[in-house]
Amino acid sequence: MGYDTLSQVSYESLICYTDNFSEGNYIGHFQFGKYYHGKIVRKGGVQHVVVKIWEVPVIYNYLPGENEARLFDELSLLGHHTVINHPAMVTLCEYCFDGEHLGIVYELKALDSLYNLIPEDGFTWLQRIKVALRFASLLKFLHAGNPNFNPYIVRNLDAAHILLEEDHNPKLCDFGMITGGIFPDRTKIKKEVVIGCYGYIDAHAAYRGTWSRARDVFASGTILLSLISKRVYTDEERLSNSPNVNEWAWEEYNSNLDSYSLVHESLAAESDFDPLDGRKITVLGIQCLRDPGYYRPTMKQVVKRLLRLKVVKRHADFLGVNMMHSPQ
Repeated sequence: MGYDTLSQVSYESLICYTDNFSEGNYIGHFQFGKYYHGKIVRKGGVQHVVVKIWEVPVIYNYLPGENEARLFDELSLLGHHTVINHPAMVTLCEYCFDGEHLGIVYELKALDSLYNLIPEDGFTWLQRIKVALRFASLLKFLHAGNPNFNPYIVRNLDAAHILLEEDHNPKLCDFGMITGGIFPDRTKIKKEVVIGCYGYIDAHAAYRGTWSRARDVFASGTILLSLISKRVYTDEERLSNSPNVNEWAWEEYNSNLDSYSLVHESLAAESDFDPLDGRKITVLGIQCLRDPGYYRPTMKQVVKRLLRLKVVKRHADFLGVNMMHSPQ
């Protein structure tokens, strides 16, 4: 399904779906805008959706026309037959291109964003492992490529760009810097206004002029370490130049090489937690940060190592391990 067959709606419709973008429907921000819970009243009942709107950014700069290009890139990607059926990709419902107002409506009843849930006590160890495994599986899928297309590189991975369904299945919801696959090669652009998301940028490679899958691995490692440590990089920390999650994790880990685990003590106290898993997943997250990038595991290797965790073997049905074998 291409966007040429997708329903285009007015900005007034988005206002209606979200109760005038009410504070109660606000989920959070992505790199160039915001997400909201929404409801569409239809003859058959109420459909729960997520409304994503691009807006004038507060943090990230952009050039004229770039957000329009991002909108249509996302429509092209999410409507393409090679990705449309992956369980961690969002499903398109409608889109808005109404003058200066840009938006996309997803068929999604969202629990919350991963960014919001990571610090929460109610977000359990088992649920976090489910997110880690399914998200890693998505990146493995995107990085694999196929005979007709080069691998995709997402380039702007961020916990704020992952929304969770009520069963904690993750959905990647922003592709504003994606390259590869059905898109032109954008890996050799030497001067960009934006080089990634704050807190997830591979600083050692950021100004080398090329992009690779290893930089997605770096960002995914940061997300993994956030999941197990219950830490996120806030705007307040960014403004005060505080260490981000990967900087904190690297320093903590290297000061306790013998036995240290970065798993938060409250998660380590849960019945589903195994201390050996804590050590293994900490090492995996740290290895995703190594420099140069060729020292990092691939996403295929990340998935394989997550599947070896004791918690995964004990709860294979709950975690949907069969989904790890989606067609590549």
